[in-house]
Amino acid sequence: MDRRERVKLYDRMAEAYDRSRPSYPDDVIHEVLGDAAAGLSVLDVGSGTGIASRQMAKRGARVLGLDMSAGMSAVAKRHGIPTEVVPFETWDPAGQKFDRVTCAQAWHWMDPFDSAAKAASVLRPGGRLCLFWSAGFHPDELADALADAYRRVLPPGSAKLTLGYAVSRSSDLPLDFSVVTGSPRAFRHMTEHPAQSFAWSATYTRDQWLDELYTHTDHAALPPGVRQNLFEEIGRTIDRFGGAFRMTFFTYLFSATAPR
Repeated sequence: MDRRERVKLYDRMAEAYDRSRPSYPDDVIHEVLGDAAAGLSVLDVGSGTGIASRQMAKRGARVLGLDMSAGMSAVAKRHGIPTEVVPFETWDPAGQKFDRVTCAQAWHWMDPFDSAAKAASVLRPGGRLCLFWSAGFHPDELADALADAYRRVLPPGSAKLTLGYAVSRSSDLPLDFSVVTGSPRAFRHMTEHPAQSFAWSATYTRDQWLDELYTHTDHAALPPGVRQNLFEEIGRTIDRFGGAFRMTFFTYLFSATAPR
């Protein structure tokens, strides 16, 4: 699917996305904003329903969101995050400058080089571009059982689906973000910082996981009948493991600073 098709899916799933997608560790938000967060101006790109935006606003930052999905943006606005519905690459900042340009779980949906150029152009001297993603996986025994469930249900020749949150198993880590995170290197005046990772975990019941799983476009795009059969089989599989599980997450932060 291209971006426009994915945007249509996100429009339809906005409420479920806001309800079920996890937030980000406090340590990540602190690392992005620093000790003096109050009053910082933040442009949150690909802001979705404002999950990361709200965490930054709660710390006292002044956040403007940008997102291509009108449905997702409507939810963000309802939560008090001013949001413009526009692709970042073509957005007109009208002279605005920001202390931070952030993007949570969405930079890979954009042209990385055009987006890095736009970010550099709207950052104040000493401002930072901060890109972060979370990846999570089930316990290995459950991951094996879920993989069997997918094989049983999906028609032959189906596209491979991700079983967890951005990854299928613990062995999938570390993720290779080089295609998108290397984009600031095209602008030599920006100083890249070492990548950071933050470990955390969350518990999901059977129903919570199925609700969250629907918000992943590879699953949402399945034919309705196939998706229903798959979700029923996933639910039965989780029930065999006690009806809930603990998912291990890592959140990865990549950042670059504009010169002073």
